[in-house]
Amino acid sequence: MNLNILAIGKVLNTPYSSISDHYIKNIQSISKSSGITNFSVNEIEKSREKDPELRKRREFDFIAKKLDVQKSINILLDERGSLISTTKLKSMLDEYRLHSQKNINFIIGGPDGTSDKMQQVAHQNISVSMMTLPHLLARILLLEQIYRALTILIKHPYHK
Repeated sequence: MNLNILAIGKVLNTPYSSISDHYIKNIQSISKSSGITNFSVNEIEKSREKDPELRKRREFDFIAKKLDVQKSINILLDERGSLISTTKLKSMLDEYRLHSQKNINFIIGGPDGTSDKMQQVAHQNISVSMMTLPHLLARILLLEQIYRALTILIKHPYHK
């Protein structure tokens, strides 16, 4: 099973860069023992459209090109999504890796949010917080929580 993050925007040359790299490296180091064949973060350039609705539609098109809906579970990070615990995330990952789908995709839209079309391809909507967070910080939180969930899955002591 492949675990992917598809995110609008780039972390490079931001204060979040080293933290992001830290968690990506940690996830990759335990991915095989947790049943993940491949872990990747796909950064998708923000649309330069002036109109926010058009920008969201263009960003949806960029993300949709990277999705194989038939072979994927698509989880959208959305401020209106369900709040879940780390142990629930662990259970989700454990359950999904047993399904026949090849990919689990976590989708993070741009600062304007996502197009309504994204709901058509998302199997689940989750939120990382009830607070409004900077877009890139939400990505860091997701990376840390994926790492934490995988460590619980393999009984690594990080979660303690």
